[in-house]
Amino acid sequence: MLLILAAAPLETELLREKITDLKTLPCGSTQIFSGKLLGHEVFLSHGGIGQVNMAIQLTRLLSAHTPTAVLLCGCGGSYPDSGLQVGSLALAMSETFGDLGVATTAGFIPLEQLKLPQNPQLAPITQQFFPLDSDLLNWAQKILPEAICGAFVTVNCCSSNPDLSIELQHRCGGICENMEGAAVAQVCAEFDIPLLELRGISNPTGTRDLQQWDIAGGAEAAQAGILRLLGNNLPV
Repeated sequence: MLLILAAAPLETELLREKITDLKTLPCGSTQIFSGKLLGHEVFLSHGGIGQVNMAIQLTRLLSAHTPTAVLLCGCGGSYPDSGLQVGSLALAMSETFGDLGVATTAGFIPLEQLKLPQNPQLAPITQQFFPLDSDLLNWAQKILPEAICGAFVTVNCCSSNPDLSIELQHRCGGICENMEGAAVAQVCAEFDIPLLELRGISNPTGTRDLQQWDIAGGAEAAQAGILRLLGNNLPV
């Protein structure tokens, strides 16, 4: 069974239309879907916007079910030098918590560099960088050769001004910004579940000019990519 995960229902409308034997199941205060998609047994769930919502929902799911892999899809914002345009596909090599740390006049200090006292026997050690499953990534690259692959950056505060956009891109080496991916990567690592993250670009970062945004188009691009992937056998 595969788990398809997105933040918002808009990001799964096309996928849900194509699921056969569709059933709904309770999951906490929400509902998830089960059925078959292009021959694959799937669960489909919406985690909600933001890191905390997504982590709560995915932890609920993985505490009750053990999927072969998690496929995270949705919209993302492109960084200036990424080569990504609105409607492009982006595949994640890794995920980073981009704004977890301390902002100082001398620059940003990531939390994991602060040398805070930690005890791994009593609490998880702070980790901000998560490599994603290489087998799934290599498989997806072969099926989606037009997708640009690189580091994704997860933030609580999106970079809608040019200075912050450029700073995050350079500091994290990112191509794509989002609000959930690193939380998903951390939960999947905890449960030892392979993760593939595919996003359709809905906007450039560094601007709030909504004429440059196409959230529906970004969501549609990501879902079309998922359907192309599911037309093939997964490597896990």
